[in-house]
Amino acid sequence: MLVDKKEIDLKKKAALISLSIGFLMFFGKIGAYWLTGSAAVLSDALESIVHIVATSFAFYSLHLSTKPADKEHPYGHGKIEFFSAGFEGAMIIIAAFTIIAYAVRDIVFPREISSLDVGAGIITAASVINLLLGLYLIRTGKKTKSLILIADGKHVMTDSVTSFGAVAALILVLITDIKLFDPLVAIILALNILWTGKHLVRESIGGLMNENDDKIISDIGSGLESQRKEHPDWIDVHRLRYWKSGDKYMVDFHLIVPYYKSVSESHETVDRLERRIIDSLGTKQVESLIHLDPCNPRCCYICTMPECGVRKEPNSKYIKWDSKKITSLPTYDIDDVSEEMLT
Repeated sequence: MLVDKKEIDLKKKAALISLSIGFLMFFGKIGAYWLTGSAAVLSDALESIVHIVATSFAFYSLHLSTKPADKEHPYGHGKIEFFSAGFEGAMIIIAAFTIIAYAVRDIVFPREISSLDVGAGIITAASVINLLLGLYLIRTGKKTKSLILIADGKHVMTDSVTSFGAVAALILVLITDIKLFDPLVAIILALNILWTGKHLVRESIGGLMNENDDKIISDIGSGLESQRKEHPDWIDVHRLRYWKSGDKYMVDFHLIVPYYKSVSESHETVDRLERRIIDSLGTKQVESLIHLDPCNPRCCYICTMPECGVRKEPNSKYIKWDSKKITSLPTYDIDDVSEEMLT
């Protein structure tokens, strides 16, 4: 697998920008809380602390995930990305419960809120900056296929929503002079933060458990299906599976080929398939392991080879290679071929 140095540098640059802005946001929000005493502003400041801690860990994880495979880690270090996303999600959940605790305290024991206009101005500026930063991180994460940056971007976007909510709370108190709005808005913001944290933890667990992404399976199937007519020696694909480590994909499956093909011809077939999978996934960070199975008379009815001197029966069915088909048994071992598979 080829390592793209430009992508690595882009990831590290994005993480460093996120960490630097995180520190600036924290000091600005702490200043706003010191001026206002607002529970909603405090919730925003706590979210920034979480952002700094999580981004620091993410920066280290990003450095580790881009290291090449070694003797101790033959598949590379990419799985750290899922740990990083899970850690960030857990930190967000802790922050959410902390915000709720402070908000409940302020409902039971109301606090004086002051300098609302100045506080609102500071938090508004912070929310706009975080919004732009979050969009940048998510876009860069998708471009480089980095879960770390996507998770950090989602966190920053949540931080931006929290900031807008804090501004709304300050404006409501300023207009109505009803101080209860402040802790109530803080609780609503905490629930939103909690949802984001839960989503990140769930995503990281799925990655660590090698959970299937139907879209990825479908993309691989579509890529192979589109080339079948040009390669009739690809008789059947089955038992396809994959797992992901950072931005790298490990794909393996069984391919039935004519039994009389030479090793050299079969090797060329494998090379073509590997290139097709790379095109389907849109990245060169793919390692494929293809197990070749020789055909047998039971394959003849699905085989489209135009000239075959050993054919036992004519081709009578065309089975579409969708995600359901390529992950299942060989076609001739499926008792009930569904109508959706037939074309």
